[in-house]
Amino acid sequence: MSLLRTCLLACSTALSIGVAPFAARAQDSTYAITPRLLLDLPLIDAPYVWHAAVMAANKRLGITDGTSATPAAADLLRGYESPSMQQALAVTKDLHAMDHYLTNKLWNGWLAPTSRKRRLLNRVAANVQAGIVDYVLAYQLMVFGPAWMHEEFHRSGTTLRGIPTFNETYYRFGGGIPSASVSHVSDADMARFKQEDPAGLVRSFAAGIEAQYALLRAMQQDDLFERTHAPNVAMNILLTKQAVGYVPQFRAADYDRSIDTMNLHGAEVAERDYVGWDFTAWVYDLHRPDEPYAARGGHPYGEGVDRAIKRARLTPEEDAYLVRMGDLQYLNFLAPDMIGVHGFRIGARTRFNFAVRHILTSFGYDLGGDLLLDHRGRHWLLGIHTYHNHARSFGGIELMRKGLRVHRAEVDLRGMLWVQPAHGGFHDSAGRIGGLATARAGFPLGRALKAYAEAEGKTDGWVMANPYLKSNLSIRGGLALDIR
Repeated sequence: MSLLRTCLLACSTALSIGVAPFAARAQDSTYAITPRLLLDLPLIDAPYVWHAAVMAANKRLGITDGTSATPAAADLLRGYESPSMQQALAVTKDLHAMDHYLTNKLWNGWLAPTSRKRRLLNRVAANVQAGIVDYVLAYQLMVFGPAWMHEEFHRSGTTLRGIPTFNETYYRFGGGIPSASVSHVSDADMARFKQEDPAGLVRSFAAGIEAQYALLRAMQQDDLFERTHAPNVAMNILLTKQAVGYVPQFRAADYDRSIDTMNLHGAEVAERDYVGWDFTAWVYDLHRPDEPYAARGGHPYGEGVDRAIKRARLTPEEDAYLVRMGDLQYLNFLAPDMIGVHGFRIGARTRFNFAVRHILTSFGYDLGGDLLLDHRGRHWLLGIHTYHNHARSFGGIELMRKGLRVHRAEVDLRGMLWVQPAHGGFHDSAGRIGGLATARAGFPLGRALKAYAEAEGKTDGWVMANPYLKSNLSIRGGLALDIR
């Protein structure tokens, strides 16, 4: 796979040099850049809101014995401290969408794109400025940015089980040093999580970078379908590079020493991250679903369980598997959006784009990609999925139709059909058919504001940015803003 990595990096460099000057031509036949701001605020996501309220009540009462408190009315509000995957994704996307919109407004005034040359300069300048702001939002502000979203996707699994946790990016508001970490988790809760839902535990460990790829996917759809002209090249590369680099991080010479340092500063149970570094723990528990959590051994500097998994703890098979997963991660760079090409034209009324995806799951990984098509204003997404566990490969297909007009409502439809491991496990030899259906309807409340309602039902199975591994029906509602 080292050859694959070299080829991908070489292709990316060549495309950046050779395609960037023609990116404007690939996207539009005119030079105009029309700023557009799309904001989405999902106010309700049920039944997740109830799980979050139970978690908030358990946290308030200090419950870690496996029982659940009955939430008070105030706990429904406190539960918003742990938003659902869809809520966290929307908030982070909104934050960066505002940066991209304001950047476009600014550079349209400073360097109006009235010619091919001026448009190219406009795009270069806008992408540089937006990239700097995106970086500050991601790594300095942290709260509501990708680091916060990464941790909230981790927390979704624990919140569904009522396990109290804390996202340490919230320390940006005071009380401690902000970091990308989930803490204040008891060993007893982690032991029950592993015993009762080993696939859910494994999924929660990989869910952080799942969040980043879900954000990239959402931005790519806006770029093609809604023509937001977002100057998000740096954002796309930043998100992907961080995710791609995190999986093979365990190969660094000082990896195990970094865990020693982590343990030294986590002498108190409440201070410890609930997983440590994500992916050695992910591959460890992926291969050992029946091993008790306490088998990790005692913490070297304090009471409780030694949560973080060193590379030295992995078997040769586990190590080799994680090396392969790290190499496959480079496939996520295969998307024209990485160099600012938001779509290619076929004739006067058709545009398309694509992306390749390798996502770690609760049972192994999903390798596939998206084909996005805008034909005469009709927006389609075709997703191809191949699901892999230890010894088997399965398939799936996804179809999305966005922007249907039904009377005054705007309707988005999505359907998935798949075969995944029968019991959602790494060692399952049989497959099981499943699927998902989503319908979202938006109703105008004014020129730019609309309310929307969404229903999403699924069978047992893993779906990116849906926290439920078991069958579930979710109802969401919120407000959306479209400023052109």
